[in-house]
Amino acid sequence: MHQRKLSAVVILAAFILLSGMGGTAGFEHAPRVEKNFAVAITDITGNKIDGEKFSWEGRLHFSGYMGLATVTIPFERIKDITVGELRERKVKVTAHLTDGTESSFDIDAKSHCYGEAPFGSFMLEMEEIRTIIFKKS
Repeated sequence: MHQRKLSAVVILAAFILLSGMGGTAGFEHAPRVEKNFAVAITDITGNKIDGEKFSWEGRLHFSGYMGLATVTIPFERIKDITVGELRERKVKVTAHLTDGTESSFDIDAKSHCYGEAPFGSFMLEMEEIRTIIFKKS
């Protein structure tokens, strides 16, 4: 009988502690950035968001992998990107650059893009994005 009461107390305590761990995700607003990049993002559902103050992980460039090399491509050099399908926790990104060339690299699928839109802030994971078009100011 004593063991049953103890078990009930332990289960109740675990329930209360685990219930308290819920709540909202940590996202409230886009990170502040030094330069304003305006974008049009289309997600994998076809939804389009026009935004500004765009950043990737709070940075003004994309970083990824081209084979064994780590690469960094500043937003100033990008006209648009297309995101390919998920493969081994990475997505293949094809960047069309302002000089007319194209570059493809792999990027972490769970990395985040942030921005501000007329309705408020937005955040998308790379694997949720189909295209990003950088608008010229």
